Amino acid sequence: MAILYAVVARGAVVLAEHNATSTNASAIAHQILEKTVTDSHSSYSQDRYIFHAKRTDGVTVLCMAEDSVERRIPFVFLEDIHQRFVKTYGRSILCAPPYGMNDEFSRVLSQQMEYYSNDPNADRINRLKGEMTQFEFF
Repeated sequence: MAILYAVVARGAVVLAEHNATSTNASAIAHQILEKTVTDSHSSYSQDRYIFHAKRTDGVTVLCMAEDSVERRIPFVFLEDIHQRFVKTYGRSILCAPPYGMNDEFSRVLSQQMEYYSNDPNADRINRLKGEMTQFEFF
């Protein structure tokens, strides 16, 4: 599995989280969340993993992926998760307690981690390249 951990937070307050590995990803993610204060896209290396973070309008979506994964896939994953989270919870994000959305949204994180890690259709660019290659043969 390429994406092994994901979290959604408001500032440093974790709202939903899923960990598919037995690493210290959660502790490292909390350190990154505390340092991420402006809207941005960033990546941090830790051993053989890369933590990717996307912060928009105070909501941070962060994932940990194996270092062999191209950056494009985790950031597409983060954009998808951000859109799903905001669409699902709207303004309630602003006042939710820690882990307030975890019961429901951790399942979404798990499903999308699986999809972006294993489904070839998740990588739209490579899928389109393959379709173009098939088209060229006709």
